[in-house]
Amino acid sequence: MQKIRPLRADEIEVRVGQVTAKGVSLLLYKDARCDKRILDEVFGLTGWANCYSEIKGNLYCSIMIYDPETGMWIQKQDCGVETYSDKEKGEASDAFKRAGFAVGIGRELYTKIFIFIKVPTKKKESGKGYELEDPYEKWSVADIYTNEKTEKIEYLQIADSKGNIVFTFGKKPQATKSEQSSKVVPMKTEKVEEKTITPAQRKRLFTIGNGNNEVVKRVLERHGYEKTEQIKMSDYDQICTEVEAEILM
Repeated sequence: MQKIRPLRADEIEVRVGQVTAKGVSLLLYKDARCDKRILDEVFGLTGWANCYSEIKGNLYCSIMIYDPETGMWIQKQDCGVETYSDKEKGEASDAFKRAGFAVGIGRELYTKIFIFIKVPTKKKESGKGYELEDPYEKWSVADIYTNEKTEKIEYLQIADSKGNIVFTFGKKPQATKSEQSSKVVPMKTEKVEEKTITPAQRKRLFTIGNGNNEVVKRVLERHGYEKTEQIKMSDYDQICTEVEAEILM
């Protein structure tokens, strides 16, 4: 059976998860049209099928894939949840997307990445909660790298509606030997090791975290650090932003 590839940047949608006084948290997702295109691409128009059934009041979607080696149909199934806008259509679409995860489409989206963007917000007229000052602001995935073996996202960049990179997660893997051989070899320069943050900056980080060492530790682990002494200057601002956001949420 053919293996389904990771999602490309242009196949991943970005939506607002929560709006706070300091900015927004963002979530990554895929839509049903993306699943259908990938199923057509990998298995062909006649190589897959889907159907729905109701079990104990819940709508389930089954995606079936034909295995030419065994002559059998392999089935994966999951249920959906209703949406506020169109309950029946939304539930069917959600069931299809969840079945798509079961087949292997977009499993990397389950990678635990806390995406928080500092952006102007304001209190709602009702006084409960916050909303974006610019309701038309949108975000998109600018670049992504997924480890196909672990099915985890190892590198991610998010851009705003103007194309500015506003969030970076992880480090982009170096090119393979074959990719490097096809490129022009740059002039060899002496490698300068990036500086780590100062003691004063480490102290400020814990001040932002209100002494909550667990929050600080959790954010550091997401960026691949075990101790604050290891934090690179280039990662410091983003780590401070994430710690502050988790304390406020």
